[in-house]
Amino acid sequence: MKISTRQSKALALLAASAAILLPTGANAFEFTFSGQVNRLIMNVDNGDKKGTVNADNNVSGTRLRIKGNGDIGNGISAGIYYEYQLQSNPTDQIDVDSLNSDGVGGNLGGGDNFSNRNANVWFKGDFGMVTLGQGSGAADGSTEADLSGTTVIQYVGSNSDLLGDMVYGGTGVTVSNTRSSFDGLSRNDNIRYDAAFGDFGFAASFGNGDKGELGGHYKKDNLEVRVAVWDTNNSTDRSRTGAAISATWLMDSGFNLTGAYSGDNRDNGTADDPRNIYVKLGYKTGNNSFGIDWSETTDLGPGDGTSASVAWVNQPMAGIELYAMYRVESVDNVSGDDIDAVIGGARIKF
Repeated sequence: MKISTRQSKALALLAASAAILLPTGANAFEFTFSGQVNRLIMNVDNGDKKGTVNADNNVSGTRLRIKGNGDIGNGISAGIYYEYQLQSNPTDQIDVDSLNSDGVGGNLGGGDNFSNRNANVWFKGDFGMVTLGQGSGAADGSTEADLSGTTVIQYVGSNSDLLGDMVYGGTGVTVSNTRSSFDGLSRNDNIRYDAAFGDFGFAASFGNGDKGELGGHYKKDNLEVRVAVWDTNNSTDRSRTGAAISATWLMDSGFNLTGAYSGDNRDNGTADDPRNIYVKLGYKTGNNSFGIDWSETTDLGPGDGTSASVAWVNQPMAGIELYAMYRVESVDNVSGDDIDAVIGGARIKF
């Protein structure tokens, strides 16, 4: 893994900041330093080539973060949230050139991915919470209500996160060409407002590129529901307007149900607006979680993309998750083969 001079300086600054900002008795603010490493081995067969690669799980990639907060008086607290992603060979950038036809080995693939995920300052009081900086818009995560316990490897957007650049055999069409969870407008330079009213929450944000988002959620006991709408007047942005809803219910027996429906409405003359539907049945027992899911995206690319997977996650202790999955990606109206993937890995948080 090669790191440029610029990347080295950024990492050195992050490490120095963490050392300087660690809590001391004289500090008015309290700071925490945390992160995670999430690595997997994935065997992929797209009908044309197959191979095994060692990769960073882009469902929830390797990252470092610093959080800080303190009381600034008059019932108001302030804080920071900075998170930096450091991935070697992220799964969403692995393509057929990463695979060997004999199924052994595999080259570097996607290379390195170093990027800011969050760089925020915030203020919180009886008025709610105001956040300023790089981070999630109010609709980000609106499709991701999920109490299954398998989200480290299996959730509504895991098809693109795991196999986004992989081509359906012999077609030139990738998984990301045909699949999307339409989960708001992701992370952006935003000003955001959040408020809570009992079991209900509300968020609104406005970001660069005229990106406006509204989100709401309800969570009580083992039930959670999220809804959101978004709009952008930036004609270069793929999403014009859209909406999403997701819900999850964990029963006392350990069985759980999760579903999501979302889509974009596009002002580009296309006949149909793309939509995505997602359903999952899960079961939790002891330290183990199991899930089986299915999803379909329609009218996004040259064909409608579907996927199905089964997953197992074991948490032997807090902060450690071991997981395994079998996934199949398919596309209709395109004469390509399915993509099969067998995955095993671990996420360790610190």
